[in-house]
Amino acid sequence: MPTRHRRPEGSTRERVLQAADRLWGERGVRGASLDDIARGASVTKPTVYYYFSDKSALFTAVVCSVLEEHGLGLKTAARNGARARERLVAALAYLISARCTGPRLLRDGGVVLTVDQTSQARGAFFRHFFAPLQQILDEGVHAGELRQIDSAFATQALLNLLDPWTGRDPLPAGRSANQLATDIVGLVVDGIGV
Repeated sequence: MPTRHRRPEGSTRERVLQAADRLWGERGVRGASLDDIARGASVTKPTVYYYFSDKSALFTAVVCSVLEEHGLGLKTAARNGARARERLVAALAYLISARCTGPRLLRDGGVVLTVDQTSQARGAFFRHFFAPLQQILDEGVHAGELRQIDSAFATQALLNLLDPWTGRDPLPAGRSANQLATDIVGLVVDGIGV
């Protein structure tokens, strides 16, 4: 399993981000209040408000921080392999085993965001998760390893196929993250026909 690139635990702001990430990952955004997060970070609720004006500001910061953190691991994994198929398997295996809460938090919501906060969170998702996968597909098409495709559509389809398996333990039929990633890439690249 990939090592999660943890933020330094020294700063109070980082402890609040980590507590929110952990509690929202476990309970969902509606299931963990700012009081719970303050207790989880060993700070007072006014301290949370010192760093984040409200729950939506904290939510946006958590999503952006987590996506950036895991995006570094994804980009590293996406360089493993000489061919597009190998790189896709490595990238998907990373995402399966990374246990990143960011995409799920972003999708499930639970907090009303401003237009700017929505733009920040979606931009972080695009930069750190969507774009690295789309780049693999574009390079595979350019190299003649993959057929001409709408790479944005294909990237979204890959992420949708991947979503039910991220952060899940155990994986179906005892597969490793790499085996499951290989199966998903095989399904997408080879199809299910004979």
